[in-house]
Amino acid sequence: MLNLHKLHFGGDYNPEQWPKEVWQDDVRLMQKANVNLVSLGIFSWAKIERSEGEYHFEWLDEVMDLLHKGGINVDMATATASPPAWMALKYPEMLPINFDGVQLTHGGRQAYCAASPVYRDRAAKLVEKIAERYSKHPAVKMWHVNNEYGCHAPYCYCDTSKNAFVAWLKNKYSSLDELNASWGTDFWSQRYYNWEEIVVPKRTPDGTHPNPGQQLDFKRFSSDVTLELFKMERDIIKKYDTVNPVTTNFMSMKFTYAMDYFAWAKEVDFVSTDHYLAQHDELNHIDLAQMADLTRAFANGNQWLLMEHSSSAVNWQPRNYAKTPGQEKRNAMSFVARGSQGAMYFQWRQGQAGSERMHSSMVPHAGEDTRVYREVAELGALLAAHPEISEHANDKAKVAMVYDYEQFWAMMQANLPTEDLSYSETVATWYRALWELGIQVDFVPADSSSERLAEYKLVLMPMVHMLSEQEEKIFSDYAKNGGNLVVGYFSNITDRTLRVKLGGYGGRLVKELIGVYVEELYPLRPGQELTLSNGLKTKLWSELSRLNGAEMVASFAGSDVDGSVAIAKRTLGSSTAWYQGTELLLDSQKAFFAGIAEQLGIQSEGGNGVEITRRGPYRFEIDHNQNSVSITK
Repeated sequence: MLNLHKLHFGGDYNPEQWPKEVWQDDVRLMQKANVNLVSLGIFSWAKIERSEGEYHFEWLDEVMDLLHKGGINVDMATATASPPAWMALKYPEMLPINFDGVQLTHGGRQAYCAASPVYRDRAAKLVEKIAERYSKHPAVKMWHVNNEYGCHAPYCYCDTSKNAFVAWLKNKYSSLDELNASWGTDFWSQRYYNWEEIVVPKRTPDGTHPNPGQQLDFKRFSSDVTLELFKMERDIIKKYDTVNPVTTNFMSMKFTYAMDYFAWAKEVDFVSTDHYLAQHDELNHIDLAQMADLTRAFANGNQWLLMEHSSSAVNWQPRNYAKTPGQEKRNAMSFVARGSQGAMYFQWRQGQAGSERMHSSMVPHAGEDTRVYREVAELGALLAAHPEISEHANDKAKVAMVYDYEQFWAMMQANLPTEDLSYSETVATWYRALWELGIQVDFVPADSSSERLAEYKLVLMPMVHMLSEQEEKIFSDYAKNGGNLVVGYFSNITDRTLRVKLGGYGGRLVKELIGVYVEELYPLRPGQELTLSNGLKTKLWSELSRLNGAEMVASFAGSDVDGSVAIAKRTLGSSTAWYQGTELLLDSQKAFFAGIAEQLGIQSEGGNGVEITRRGPYRFEIDHNQNSVSITK
């Protein structure tokens, strides 16, 4: 577990990019800024292993000793994130192949197939050397495996991946008959009669798409096979170090989806994550809060660590806007307020060369006499002054929102009612509405237990497209037993194999529990907005539906389905279940949730640009209007 007696502050340190005379100055500036931890060696494979089996650690030994002497702890990386050029040249079969069958080349990063035995063998040998050499070094306080798994090449379509996929399928399904039934392979003559016939779901003839169930299973496989890489490295480290924790940095961002972090979180000693703002979005501080809350859910409510974020502009967005004065302190403290054990950055010193040379850092190109470095140092002093915050977890919210990577994967597929559907945007709208109302939210996975759901007064289900029969029963029982539930449109449409539940869209959860019979889906046209019968405004989605025991809250008007159910509710003894059969605009979503919160007596704090969060006895107030931050006990 993380050290609960300090808040970590620092960032990725890449001394190999600089001459030795800079290293001493780095330590001086780190001490001045109250840096107490750096991530070292993340992209150092080519510097350490210069040809196969030829290892050079002298430079790294020197840096480790220098940091330790300066009082800087090390998050020791395994350097496996970017294989060196000699490896790609000697073993081209380890390079990934994309959806179109094109082999990707060395020169970026993560240029490896997760199923490649060559990559696994060379990575294991490197980790063995690093763990053996540095496991007892006094500077090492935690281990950093690889980097941002699945960020750049999460899916490989080579023959090695195909064979690994088939082996994964054999473990998942008891027979080919079970697989054929799950995927519905009688459609388009896709039935398989032996395992060797199965392919990976890469590009098919124009106008057609790979089997939906196959696509979903391939994404499950890809997350699992990549997780095996992490576990391989973790287990090697633990042979040499049974004291310091091992982690890998997730990517808690709205547009990242390739790895199932709820599953991954069970395998790390503590959860760490990276987050970067979409600076062009004026509500980016709400997205930040959402992703911090989501990361806390991965950690099952425990403390976690922000391993990377930016001090100012990034370099990979279409337009890379710098942060405004005071913004970085507000950003970092929002993470801390929501459970992070500090604030770490990419990177310590802004690079002179390479594709990330324009990415901001703790020490900019202009040096220490800069607003960025001064603000970073102010933040370091603030965190150093309040180490006791680290000992406290966040208070549990009254509201839970379901989040599930498999829903994300299902909504990425073609041939849905409209290409305008976006799981991430619908979740973001629901979250933003609650944030602006000052209502705290915990995220929970779709396979949550009855006991976990029972901890909340209200559970929200935005576009939870797939539910197993057992999961559907758990949510239904939650509502029947006193919990309050909001089910969003296009939810519970299929089981976990993407087979549609017949007899009215939404299955028993919508038709029987809430009492709305949905018979046909009517997506709206681009730019079309409707005003519902109760004055709320909506876009994107409508349905031909009728009441089946529920009470009408709002109906569609001015549409192809006038009079159909847009919003309905049903009283279930001491609780209420609502169905939201459309995509409300943000202000209308706020109004809808405000009414529910008032009915249920759910209290709010802050709102209207002021973020108030509680972490044990500490109350954080972050004013995104007036550029101020305060911490009180």
